[in-house]
Amino acid sequence: MTAAIAVALGVSAAAPAVAQEEVMEEIVTTGIRGSLMQSMDRKRDASGVVDAITSEEMGKFPDQNLAEALQRITGVSIDRSNSEGARITVRGMGPEFNLVTLNGRSMPSQGGRSFDFGDLATEGISAVEVYKSGRVDIASGGIGATVNIETLRPLQNPGFRSALSAKAVHETSASDGDLGGLNSVTPEIAGLFSNTFADDTFGVMVTASFQERHNREENAAVDSWIQNYPDGLNGGIVNDNNQRTDGVWWHPQNIGYGFSDIKRERINGQLVLQYAPTDRLTATLDYTYSEVDFEKDSNSFGLWFQNPNVESSINERGTVYAVAMAGGDYAVNVARDHTIKENDSIGLNLDFQVTDNLNMALDVHDSSSNLRGGGLGSGVPGSSANLIIGNTFCDWCQFVPGAGPSTATIGTKSAVYTAGGIPIWDVDFVSTATGLPQADLLPSDIGSLFGQAFDVDNVNDITQFQLAGNWANAGGGAIASIDFGVAHTGQEFINRGAASGLLPAGFWLTSAQYWPDDGFREVGFGGLLSDFSNGGSYPYDHYFVTDFGTIVDVYETIDASADPVGTGVYWPGWGPDFQDPSGTRGFFNSGPLGNASGGGVKEDVSAAYVQVNVEDEFNGKPFFATFGMRYESTTTKSSGSEIPVTAIQWTGGDEFASIFGAPTFTVAKSSNKVWLPSVNLNMEVVDDVMARVSYSRTLARPPIGALNPVRSFTANPKINIRNVASGNPDLVPYLSDNLDFSLEWYYSEDSYASITHFRKIVDNFLVTTTTEEAFAGILDPYFGAQAVLAREQLTAEGTDTSNANVFARINENIGAPVGTPVLAEPGDPVVVWDVTKVANSEVGNLWGWELQVQHLFDNGFGVQANATIVNGDVNANRDIVGIQFALPGLSDSANLIGFYENDLISARIAYNWRDEFLTGFDSDSSPVFTEEYAQWDANVTWYANDRLDVFFEALNITGETQRTFVRYPEQFLRGNQYGSRFNIGARYSFD
Repeated sequence: MTAAIAVALGVSAAAPAVAQEEVMEEIVTTGIRGSLMQSMDRKRDASGVVDAITSEEMGKFPDQNLAEALQRITGVSIDRSNSEGARITVRGMGPEFNLVTLNGRSMPSQGGRSFDFGDLATEGISAVEVYKSGRVDIASGGIGATVNIETLRPLQNPGFRSALSAKAVHETSASDGDLGGLNSVTPEIAGLFSNTFADDTFGVMVTASFQERHNREENAAVDSWIQNYPDGLNGGIVNDNNQRTDGVWWHPQNIGYGFSDIKRERINGQLVLQYAPTDRLTATLDYTYSEVDFEKDSNSFGLWFQNPNVESSINERGTVYAVAMAGGDYAVNVARDHTIKENDSIGLNLDFQVTDNLNMALDVHDSSSNLRGGGLGSGVPGSSANLIIGNTFCDWCQFVPGAGPSTATIGTKSAVYTAGGIPIWDVDFVSTATGLPQADLLPSDIGSLFGQAFDVDNVNDITQFQLAGNWANAGGGAIASIDFGVAHTGQEFINRGAASGLLPAGFWLTSAQYWPDDGFREVGFGGLLSDFSNGGSYPYDHYFVTDFGTIVDVYETIDASADPVGTGVYWPGWGPDFQDPSGTRGFFNSGPLGNASGGGVKEDVSAAYVQVNVEDEFNGKPFFATFGMRYESTTTKSSGSEIPVTAIQWTGGDEFASIFGAPTFTVAKSSNKVWLPSVNLNMEVVDDVMARVSYSRTLARPPIGALNPVRSFTANPKINIRNVASGNPDLVPYLSDNLDFSLEWYYSEDSYASITHFRKIVDNFLVTTTTEEAFAGILDPYFGAQAVLAREQLTAEGTDTSNANVFARINENIGAPVGTPVLAEPGDPVVVWDVTKVANSEVGNLWGWELQVQHLFDNGFGVQANATIVNGDVNANRDIVGIQFALPGLSDSANLIGFYENDLISARIAYNWRDEFLTGFDSDSSPVFTEEYAQWDANVTWYANDRLDVFFEALNITGETQRTFVRYPEQFLRGNQYGSRFNIGARYSFD
């Protein structure tokens, strides 16, 4: 040992040859091999089923954040956001069922219970432990697992340490970016300083990192698949092969393509002060900060299909796989998003060895998370805005005086939906003057339709107090020690939102006259989504667009009073907002903060626990057991401001708008109490073979945002999209009874194999229900007497009863100018809303197997492989119609990692696979699935000298894509393409 320390310090020491050989073994077990051994030791020595990953592994994995490092652990899968790991699923239990703590502390989130790992850089992290079986001495909240992130501490590694790392990051998608001025190469830099003073009794550590990331997301999307019944067939279907006995069929609402240029800046910092005046007392004060500034500029363009008055083909499973429609609109959505999320946490920990037998630890912290709008530029406040432009010609307004020089309209638009790849569209145009085909739209055919803006300001605060004790039995006997403690966690979540509502900018009427023809540019999108099997080539492959700021500027110049259809006629009440004499942004004057809403939830959890730890022998083999009980009492108080809808108006074609009334305030209270027992038994049944049996009861609390008591009405209640989201303050925690059986064979000092079987019985599962409800006084003009009369007249005339034609005929019948919004009349039917609400109502059973092996060869090579197989009675049935219970996130997964390391180089290649899984349900209660996904990553590091490492990383080498669908693969919902990412950088150590 003395020789090993001397060599590590560079000091000469005399030692026998045997000791020198032991020193060499110490050197060999550094690097990847050493960190894997540390993780293996944590697993072997733990009470219950635990997996771990150390800082060196995370530093050398070709991963962007902690989530992507954790996906290498057996049973852990990740959800990706913007091509990065964001949240984790453990043993089939989704992100909301897993608790993430930082140094044992509960951390705030944004409306859920799931921590976003994308907020946290890997610098400054010493280890992450995944507790898969329940223990009473760790915070409750994780049914799938509790994940504890451990940060570095200066007194754990006394002396001076300092390091600096930098990398250049290249996103292959960013090289195509032209909307937001993307850079194809962006920087990341991180530094660490740690030192101890006064004979290693006082320590200071500072870590900091900065990341700038630019990338492009290419996407195709369908807004929704509308569920229809046999009586919805009206002669528009040209090829009906539906074999469903219930006759139900699904129709795509639209087809759209787009791309978003994304910029993200992430700042992380941590300051740690430690003081240990005696061997018995250590005080740690730490502050952690992170900020994520996220900007996105988006263009999307597409076709809207009227359901069901179209020419369609239906396959045997009731899916419309080909759709065509004459006329209608063609629109482009120019959107901008900008949010800033700040997380900070300050905490104090006092660890005091009161006596030789008694240790006490006090930990308190105050943490917060704030998500707010960052402003959109061009004078538009808020967090996001959508500005719609498109072909402004329509058949029902072509004779409006001054309607502008529009020369073309859509002749036919169509799309084909397949079980793989993306939908493919086509569109052709007709001259409005001659009725003959026209090769393309012209800039003069483009105008503005409408816009809307939103803002958000959410705050989640957590204050936590934890007092833990350990009494060690010095008198001998089977009881080795007793753990005990109390805790209190207070959490408050306040969500504030605002929306401008649907602000008109011409719709299909006269807006083209306000736009100079040279204001639009033609953009080709050939090659878009080329990584999909059928992507990259489209019969119609370009569109017209202009910049976000330009659209806002023109919107501000539109004077509603000059519009031929008249202010207060076309869009009552909105005229003054188009142009404000004060010179401020009139279009958004009543906007982002005009329709404010929100609410808050305050939650207090008090807990106490005791755990008896037993160490003994059985048949000459070591035996370890823990028996524990945890008690928790929870109270919640929720309140919110609800803005009710008083009426809806039909604004033209397929467009509707909600008319909101005065806000109302609601308050609700609830409480619950639970007992959470746990038993963990560990035994070395034969040499180097560890058997574990664990039972525990664990809980996961519902998303804190779901406890809000208010209802939220959609501002644009189109037909089949008249939705109301309602919170539920009476939700209680999920409760799970868990069993784990594990057998682990540690057949060498650095290699092992294990097999684990787990079972979970989970009660109080949340089920999302959608019910049809009507609210007194809100009448429906779409099904009113005037609409019925208009459809009868058009049918008698042999004219298509499209929504646009019906709307125009109502105006004609009542003698109103073309484009006048239609309001319901007394006696019209009430609006039927789809009200979505969650409630505790189901019990689910899960079971599965975890298989893993780690083998390190003597020649520098090594391999890790694991697989997780999950099943249960919580799977979705994609064939049934109506509400059903199923667990999102349930899927099998596997990892294969190979590496090589010597004194000069280390190389690692990693493969991660996750099977298809249920994402959730849409507004018709149809299941939504994410397709299986597999990714290859690689890392190579050259140890230039004792201080300098140079590395290269490649992520998603093969450019895999992501795809979601409703029910069946041909019911395409969204496809995303991000390309690959390559990093080159260096680390330099100054100590």
